[in-house]
Amino acid sequence: MKVVSLYNIKGGVGKTTFAVNIAYEAAMQGLRTLLWDLDPQGSSSYILRIKPHIKGDISQLLDGKKPLARLIKGTQWPLLDVIPSDFDLRRLSSLLEAKKTQSSKLSKSMKTFGREYDLVVLDCAPEASTVSENVINFSDLIVVPIIPNPLSINTFEMLLKFADGLTGKNPGILAAFNMVDRRKHLHKQLLEKYLNRDPRFLRMYIPASSSIEQMASQRAPLETFSHRSISTTAFADLTTEILSLIT
Repeated sequence: MKVVSLYNIKGGVGKTTFAVNIAYEAAMQGLRTLLWDLDPQGSSSYILRIKPHIKGDISQLLDGKKPLARLIKGTQWPLLDVIPSDFDLRRLSSLLEAKKTQSSKLSKSMKTFGREYDLVVLDCAPEASTVSENVINFSDLIVVPIIPNPLSINTFEMLLKFADGLTGKNPGILAAFNMVDRRKHLHKQLLEKYLNRDPRFLRMYIPASSSIEQMASQRAPLETFSHRSISTTAFADLTTEILSLIT
């Protein structure tokens, strides 16, 4: 089982869009895939039409009263399952801080069903917290969606420093440009500066497109309703690149 986390300290950069489409594309490539929605807002769960769990599931999980596998729900795609969000996740950091093994508690919970999935995709909340430490400790790769502007790149640098200060596992952390509009001089300039020149950046990027904005209203992965979109092709190529790095 490999774990890919979509994570950024900064919000509004497209983590959920990445998580849903990467998980879907991996499942379509034949991988048994689990998407774990770790964001209290529950956007991935909403797009995939999975209702949130009842309050208290997270605390029961950390107390060992409920195995993680019991929280899994299937989707209409046979190889794609989801652990939906719960608004109670907003308390997850404080709950973890009360545990002796706070930085590895979630990874221990995941080991109970590790053989059932080829890939686990995490949609993470935009925060630097104990949850973030857990995510870093059990990820094989962290993908950081960023918009091509100096503020997003600066936040990416901050995230790298945050990860460097942690003890434990040291996964690869790579940025991926999102919402790219090559008609904009700044976007074009930054792509030329970083793509194929900076090893911290994935080669594939996601162009801006109106079809991506429709995911929330369609409540489905991009390819299921916009097969010919350039962004659909981009997500398929990005997923292939990501999988090549962890297999």
